[in-house]
Amino acid sequence: MEPIPHLISALSPSIVAQSLSGLAVLAVRNPALFAKLLGGALRSRRGRSRLLRFPVDLATVRKSKLFDREWYCARHPDLAQSGLSPEEYFLLHDDLDGRRASPAFSGDEYLELNPEARESGINPLVHYEQFGRFIGFQATRADAEAASAKEVFPTGAEEFDILLGEAPKCHFRTAIYATHAKDGRIAERDVLYLRGLGDVCDNIIVVASSPLFPDEPEKLRGIASEVVCRDHGGYDFGSYRIGIEIARNRGWLAPEACRELVFANASCYAPVRPFSEMFDAMAGRGKAHFWGLTFNAQRSGKPHLQSFFLVFRRPVIEAKALEAFFSERPMRATHGEAIKLFELQLTDFLRQRGFAPAAFARQILPRLLGYNPTTKPVDLILRHKSPLVKVKALRGETLQPPERIFECVRRLNPELAAVIRADHPSLPF
Repeated sequence: MEPIPHLISALSPSIVAQSLSGLAVLAVRNPALFAKLLGGALRSRRGRSRLLRFPVDLATVRKSKLFDREWYCARHPDLAQSGLSPEEYFLLHDDLDGRRASPAFSGDEYLELNPEARESGINPLVHYEQFGRFIGFQATRADAEAASAKEVFPTGAEEFDILLGEAPKCHFRTAIYATHAKDGRIAERDVLYLRGLGDVCDNIIVVASSPLFPDEPEKLRGIASEVVCRDHGGYDFGSYRIGIEIARNRGWLAPEACRELVFANASCYAPVRPFSEMFDAMAGRGKAHFWGLTFNAQRSGKPHLQSFFLVFRRPVIEAKALEAFFSERPMRATHGEAIKLFELQLTDFLRQRGFAPAAFARQILPRLLGYNPTTKPVDLILRHKSPLVKVKALRGETLQPPERIFECVRRLNPELAAVIRADHPSLPF
């Protein structure tokens, strides 16, 4: 049976409205199909979930590049006599033929690779398109093998630790910025992000989980205080772990030097708008001991702060709670383990020790309406005044078109828009 949190967290207010209007249209256009769905809803909880989700799931399958209509029709000759569209038939008979949507996607393979998706009771292709692609699930075995393959770095890139210079105490914040450079180069978007972060932070420690060419740190002189690059295999939290140790040793977390510790990573473009606006707003919400840009309940049905931007205040720093968190977890991890053992557990780990979380982007009842806010970046930028936008949003991996996202960024920060345009020359901006 489908756990209630997964059903609820999959339904935001806009999706509920879309579902109800879609069901009304379906009842008129195809009463036989509606009656079949309604009968299933009366028999089981999974049937009720299928009924409520059907219009949205149908739209998802129709848009998915992983659903091949011609291939599916040839694979299922009974479809022609059913009176259903290929997408409708696929959703009603999602236990047939290994839940294959095309030669490129097998639902059974997806569930094997991502067992948590099975608990949701949602069609595997729909789960991947609505949830999995946003939280790091692998769509196919080939994707999983490619993700786990040992990375080869360019000749001449090295591991090192370079101190560029300690900053004077001004903002009383220290930041740890996690990045990864397959080509051994610090990207222009990293430089722009770090320059913006320097407007609200004193010392910034850049930790790359990859070797860099020896001349790369010069790009960050006057911006970052220290640059470290190691193939540590721990993803962003591996970089955060290294950064905390360095910050302690340098004295950059001492009470007289640091009131807030910032975790940030290279999965975002920034600043869309000045970071100071967000920090000033959060200063007025003084009860929280740690905060982030967004809560997300998409994966577990239980809200956690997303790890691409986190801020920890003095009580957490003084208790060395983050060091305790890392001490219980391995240094190296797969991508899935990094999400499961670190991002999904950090908020609860701190909450259980008496520390209160908060999010800059305020959501109503995040536990009940727990869609992933980063899937709607235009809303985050315009409604919630976010200074960040995810890189994948400009690759078309969210629910809103890249052109619209780019236009929002261009109006607020033309310099950042120029970097985005250079990174994505093929997109129709």
